[in-house]
Amino acid sequence: MLVEHARNLCGIADATHAEYGDEGTAIVTPLACSLNGTTIDISITPGSRLESIYGSSSAREQTTCNYGLEPAHAPLADAYGMRVAAVDHTGEVRAIERTDHPFFVGTLYQAQLTSEPGAPHPIWRAFVEMAAGA
Repeated sequence: MLVEHARNLCGIADATHAEYGDEGTAIVTPLACSLNGTTIDISITPGSRLESIYGSSSAREQTTCNYGLEPAHAPLADAYGMRVAAVDHTGEVRAIERTDHPFFVGTLYQAQLTSEPGAPHPIWRAFVEMAAGA
């Protein structure tokens, strides 16, 4: 999502994900510390869609990620209709959203890891409610 955003809206034609090779401008790179199998605390951006979904300015989430937004390119997450929706304790971007879309939320953590039958994660619940027109 960030690579396509960088290519098509930010004008970085050679934007790439480090997982796919070294050619181009790496927008998504290996994390300095793997978040594989960890729990992270996030601070949610006031006024964001994510804040309204959680009903809170913070959350604790599980993740299995080894890649994230290259810190030097972090301003891309707040450009051309995208905004930072959450950061971790180091200030690194952990969730983004489009401001011009009814429901476009991307997270570095995996909401499905804490969803259970009868108790879906707040993001899943909000997405289904939006799609159902609730």
